[in-house]
Amino acid sequence: MRVIAVTAAQPFTRAESEICRLMPPSGAIAPKLQNESSMNTMKTSYTSLFTSACIACGLMATGQLFAAEISSTDKSFIKGAYEGGLTEVQMGEMGLRKTTNPEIKAYSERLIKEHATTNRELKSLADSKQVEVPANPGYMDMGKMKMLDTKSGADFDKAFVDGMVTDHQKDIKAFEKAATEGKDPDVKAFANKMLPTLKKHLTEAEAVQQKLGK
Repeated sequence: MRVIAVTAAQPFTRAESEICRLMPPSGAIAPKLQNESSMNTMKTSYTSLFTSACIACGLMATGQLFAAEISSTDKSFIKGAYEGGLTEVQMGEMGLRKTTNPEIKAYSERLIKEHATTNRELKSLADSKQVEVPANPGYMDMGKMKMLDTKSGADFDKAFVDGMVTDHQKDIKAFEKAATEGKDPDVKAFANKMLPTLKKHLTEAEAVQQKLGK
């Protein structure tokens, strides 16, 4: 009979036994990997949502999210009205500086105060609609003011008041058109709100014009 020698299994060392004790059962490894994968996917999703929310908040803070585009006509009105308001303030300052007529001085003071207030409100409206307004009166208005500044005495008073009548007649037409034909409700509301002030300025200028002799 042939004898087959069998070699006895060597016992685990202490370190190997400890490793085996700490290792999870083989069946538990797959679920654990699946759970880790799911958690990583969730973390990625939450990170994406958080990033999107941050971007949205930043856009809202700068007024760029869902910004309503206004019509070119409304934009032109805002720019023209603001430019005209700057002109009226500078005209009022010139009136105060050059005239000796107490009625024109008082009119000039009201002109500065009320058009400055209107300009602030209009600038706020322009900013909300993302419309850039001019920093100075237009070239034509600047030219007219330069010519007016060369006059003095009664000649200045007459030219100044005549200019106020003409300017406010033109302004009232522009504001009435914006109030009735404007597309943006905020632009229409602003135009309607300012019309009484413009009409008052026109009436006052016409009254002084009559006294000076048209």
